[in-house]
Amino acid sequence: MAVCGFLIDGANRPANPHLVKVNTPGGTVAPMPTTPGAQGASSGMKSATLAVSTDPQTPVCVLEAVTAAEQGHGLMDRTSVAPYAGMAFVFDSPSTDLFYMKDTLIPLSIAWFRADGRFIDATEMPPCPPVTAICPTYSAAAPYTLAVEVPEGRLAAMGIGPGATVHLGGTCGT
Repeated sequence: MAVCGFLIDGANRPANPHLVKVNTPGGTVAPMPTTPGAQGASSGMKSATLAVSTDPQTPVCVLEAVTAAEQGHGLMDRTSVAPYAGMAFVFDSPSTDLFYMKDTLIPLSIAWFRADGRFIDATEMPPCPPVTAICPTYSAAAPYTLAVEVPEGRLAAMGIGPGATVHLGGTCGT
């Protein structure tokens, strides 16, 4: 089963999603819809803090995709992930699902993690041009229970890479 790996426009935005400043390449930041039924909005979407072992005291705020619908829509048709740092895809058991960039407008970086939070693998995912019949797919080197997508090139700045461990915590701002 393929999973579209993109950020979903969150309906349940935290009161203060800016736990740390996120520099968005490209300048203009499009606001996230907050009205139920807005483009890409999901009434069950919630935010979560993502702490990285290299800087556990400075977590970032991400959207958490748990359901197949949340994971399937992702960041389609968006020009920015702001005000969030990215999106975390949570799986109940180790997964080998593939990610792809159908209808995604911005390039993303993705990292995969084991159940204990240990880094497995990462790659860059350029947008799939609309005229492409079959978009490329991206997979981890091993089964994972967490995947994190951020704007292209932001993984290293967040301390995510070989040797890193992440912890997905409670709702942002709490």
